[in-house]
Amino acid sequence: MLTNGGCALITRQTTLRGARLRSGNATMMHRWMALLLTLLAFSSINVAAQTTAADQQVVRVVADGHAPITLDHTALAAMPRVSVTAAAHHEPPSQWQGVALQSILQKISAPSGEKLRGHAMTTIVRITAPDHYQVVFSLAELDPMLGNEQVILADTQDGHPIAKDGPYRIVVPGDKRPARWIRNVTTIEVINTALPSP
Repeated sequence: MLTNGGCALITRQTTLRGARLRSGNATMMHRWMALLLTLLAFSSINVAAQTTAADQQVVRVVADGHAPITLDHTALAAMPRVSVTAAAHHEPPSQWQGVALQSILQKISAPSGEKLRGHAMTTIVRITAPDHYQVVFSLAELDPMLGNEQVILADTQDGHPIAKDGPYRIVVPGDKRPARWIRNVTTIEVINTALPSP
């Protein structure tokens, strides 16, 4: 039979165990909260880094006889925007938005309209990606008075910035096979390929 002293001792031990248990639970909760906050912080940093990288990536536009220009996200957003609906490979059609390649060529005074004749008819537009993949268009096929081929430098797909293949991608809705839908565009060159006169 327990005496009053024995009962008091058991009560104190039980109380002490309960306090330790509550303290341990509180410590574990604090650790979990700290871990959660750390993960959220890293996630935010990662998203911010991706956004910054997209904002900082530029497209260089180079043409014979003209100083190169660079187009970043802000510069492209300020230019006239166009939208097209097209599908690449077996993907469902997407809404692509960006700037017409013809509008970009006007910024470096590429010949167009009545000025596109003679040796200028041999001018090509070569587009390059970081992995050195390249595609070529003739200036004549892009000109509204000749081929009038619709080609855009897209920066959004279905209303969202292009992530997987971006931030900039060439989209050619009229091509039956999207081999010229070059991804991660970094350089647009305007090159005259005319042979020297004999």
